Amino acid sequence: MTLRIVFERDDLQRVRLAEAADPMWEVVLSLHRLRDRAAGAHGPWRHRARRALRNHAESVATLFTLVPQRGGFPDFLTPARTVAEVGAGCEALACARRTQLRADLAATFAHRAVPRWVRGLADGDGGELRRVVSAVRTVYDAVVTPHEQTFRAAVAADRAARTRTLATGGVGALLASLPAVRGWDGETLTVDYPAPRTLRLAGRGLTLVPSHFCAGSPVTLVDPELPPVLVYPASAFRAPVSAPVPAGLVTLLGRTRAESLSALAVARTTSALAGHLGTSVGTASRQAAVLRDAGLITSTRRGGAVVHQVTRLGAALLGGTHPADGS
Repeated sequence: MTLRIVFERDDLQRVRLAEAADPMWEVVLSLHRLRDRAAGAHGPWRHRARRALRNHAESVATLFTLVPQRGGFPDFLTPARTVAEVGAGCEALACARRTQLRADLAATFAHRAVPRWVRGLADGDGGELRRVVSAVRTVYDAVVTPHEQTFRAAVAADRAARTRTLATGGVGALLASLPAVRGWDGETLTVDYPAPRTLRLAGRGLTLVPSHFCAGSPVTLVDPELPPVLVYPASAFRAPVSAPVPAGLVTLLGRTRAESLSALAVARTTSALAGHLGTSVGTASRQAAVLRDAGLITSTRRGGAVVHQVTRLGAALLGGTHPADGS
């Protein structure tokens, strides 16, 4: 299953990489890691965190009720305006509108029994909202604050790497570098997701938020009308990769041109190709032009981008077969 994020031309100019992780997302996603027995790299943290929360059972129970182990959780827990400090996030949460509380909780509890206190929260009970705000702050202070410097350093390293990708390859290369990406064709970014979904940006742009506690696939807000955000695992930075380039192809075409053809076994924009090769967009464009003139790739304009992909002849060269073989 996948999430399809559909871009318009203006959206590409409005892609923003957040300066740091958002503490409200970190709290919510840490709840998933706390309940994940196969915690992987988060295992040592999980062990310490569970001990730290022994004296905060009520706060943990409050948030576990709102954030199920699987499925969506209320958007009001992660206010759409990204923040750098948990205090600002808690202030935004405390100001959540009654209409949003009711709508978000109705979606979250559509197939679950609704506790009495959650009904009160949905009705705008200020005491219950303060209970949630207090629980968020308590859990953050217990399990995030003691390790904050380490987490921030990891997120900063990820952001620095992606910033370099953006500088050398453009927005397309940045998008293609995100974890769990299935494809980027210049108009639609496709990523692994727990349920099939399409998010149309419609000129609003997209904020990319690195997260220490996000694991596996990225996550976004439930309500498509809220400012679009994609939270992704910061520890999973990778450059887009292709299969090894056959040595014979390098001899025939030269290293850079062979790597370009190999990269285009998957459809890529010019900027994504540049990011993959570690070259300028101009260099990638020239490589693509030579391959296109030789009949090895096609180039198609889609919106504000040009998407390149191997032809049957190009695929045959990569596979070491003759195009007449049908391979």
